[in-house]
Amino acid sequence: MFENIKSATLTFLVLLSLVLTWQIWTFQPNYALLKDTDYVNNPNLNEERNLSEVVVPEQIVFHVNGEHFLLNNSEKLFVEFHDQWLSSRIEDVSLMSNLTMSQVLEEAIELVFPGPIPGDLFLTMFANVEDDFIMPINHINRILVYSNHETNKVHLRVLSSKEQRFLDIETSFSTTDFEDHYVAKANQYIKAFDYPIGEEMGQWRNWLYLPENAINVETISYTITPVSVDVFKQLLFNDPFSVKYFSQANGEESYTDGHRLINIINSGNFMDYINPVYSENPERGSRNVILSSIDFINGHGGWTDQYILSEWVSNEGKEEAKFRLRLNGYPVISMGGYDVMNLHVHRTGNQTSRYVRPLFDLDQQPIEYARTSVDLPSGYEVIEKLEQREFFDQTRLEAITIGYEMKKWNAFVTIEPHWYIYYDNMWQKVSFEDSKEREGDDHGLE
Repeated sequence: MFENIKSATLTFLVLLSLVLTWQIWTFQPNYALLKDTDYVNNPNLNEERNLSEVVVPEQIVFHVNGEHFLLNNSEKLFVEFHDQWLSSRIEDVSLMSNLTMSQVLEEAIELVFPGPIPGDLFLTMFANVEDDFIMPINHINRILVYSNHETNKVHLRVLSSKEQRFLDIETSFSTTDFEDHYVAKANQYIKAFDYPIGEEMGQWRNWLYLPENAINVETISYTITPVSVDVFKQLLFNDPFSVKYFSQANGEESYTDGHRLINIINSGNFMDYINPVYSENPERGSRNVILSSIDFINGHGGWTDQYILSEWVSNEGKEEAKFRLRLNGYPVISMGGYDVMNLHVHRTGNQTSRYVRPLFDLDQQPIEYARTSVDLPSGYEVIEKLEQREFFDQTRLEAITIGYEMKKWNAFVTIEPHWYIYYDNMWQKVSFEDSKEREGDDHGLE
């Protein structure tokens, strides 16, 4: 009798084990409750970029036989030249301090950057640099590429106007390729003249290069795709489940986890992420703010469109980097009268404390039937218009450029070209209206 009970019990346990095993194998959990927090993928994001892709010249200027020619950023030759000089091997370096600007500009291809490049970052842009090489210049304004007929090599003259020094670098860039493929094509491009700006520093002076003749620039329209804020909620908050939504009195929306905050501003077109860092004297980050900002963008949604480093600040009171949208070879300077078309990263100590960016992406190709073009005045006419201003001070002028003004309507944008100046630390549109001159038509946005 006892043996029968044991056999029956054992049989029951075996059957129960089989049933439970089957249920475990075939169990399908119900994720309906997690629907609101499912991962959101946005195909317009996720692109990562490196330093050499976002730190690029705003101008390439040919200096040949005493004449100057501008190569637009959208030209194929611009990309070829940029890639080739960065892939060159650095072979020898010498520091120079007794050359004047006129000696440098005799015959060369000049790379003009929107702002100074930190010396240590400049080296990391090259693929072939010795690990133990130390850059003896801290702030690089311009780079001049030229053929040195004594060494039969292409050299780089790396200029720091702030330090009033040159670094002369011998490279592996082919002299034949440099002269035949690049320098020989100079007169195919825009004829330009030089114009001095800022204060003269001893024998040094900064120069702008402006077109001698009127220049034809396109007005272009794009359809746009919204970038979901849900992507950034998942990337910027430690616990997306704890994020709460608030609607503010001014109609703007906010998301917060009680510490960090995302504000949706400008009718939903922009995001302002704030990460408060509570420290009276935060220790400055050990890495350059440009590199840490690129890494932050790479790791928090990635890039959209063609954003290029336009300015950066690193001092005791402020550390930030700004990457400006560029289209058709020109910067987008204003939208609705404000300088907002940027990826703007702030750092406090070792932490990113603020990140401001657009929440829309321009579709890859412009609307073909909406293309038009306009003839903008020559650089000479721009200078004449500026010098007619009653209180114009040439030493307060930092930049003159053709730039785009963006106008947005629902699902598309139009960008219109204008002349702009950077004067008194703000961007201003140059008006050519005869009836009235409106100074400070566009203002920068902090």
